[in-house]
Amino acid sequence: MIAKIITGTTGAILVFCLMLSAHADPLIMAPTATTLTTGQVRAEAAMRTNDSQDRFFRLGAGLQQFELNVTRVEKPQLKTDNIVGLQWSFLPETSFSPAVAFGVSDAASQSDDGIGVYGVVTKDLPIGKSSSILKECSLTFGLGLFGIRGPLGGFEAKLHNRIFFQGEYDSRRFNGAIGWQPVKQFRLKAYTIDKDYYFGAEVLPLYF
Repeated sequence: MIAKIITGTTGAILVFCLMLSAHADPLIMAPTATTLTTGQVRAEAAMRTNDSQDRFFRLGAGLQQFELNVTRVEKPQLKTDNIVGLQWSFLPETSFSPAVAFGVSDAASQSDDGIGVYGVVTKDLPIGKSSSILKECSLTFGLGLFGIRGPLGGFEAKLHNRIFFQGEYDSRRFNGAIGWQPVKQFRLKAYTIDKDYYFGAEVLPLYF
């Protein structure tokens, strides 16, 4: 039931964004072209809602045009993966053009998916005052090879009441999330990832 609500809501928001024509933080599992820069860090942690104690942690840091990110996926009943990725910001976003980035996922081939390479574009959409519901919306589209199989894409939509929705296709599966952002640099999220449910928190890019 929860999955249907999240999937239906995120799908409706995506269609609405496309009809209207937004700031993009990372999506759930799929990359975006929003790349951390020098002095920026980002962190996220989530735990599965059942008794399996499955959880994941993500940490990213930027240096000039590059971002290094590490994702730790813990499945106590199976295994633990430490997934390292690197992303290069090829072009920053402007008011006329999207951000463009290229990257490598799971560089050490620690997961079942293995090493992947990808190119991705992200664009904020000019919502402005055209909607009394949507505050910001961004779209991401990309293409991967090897560990990332083919097309990927997603969106993030922020409402005026600090609620946000995320939806994505990560080249293998559809994932969704709904969350609340009480302050600028912190938000709480409920996810559905590969038909499993997670709750977590995210610290948005901070400068040091």
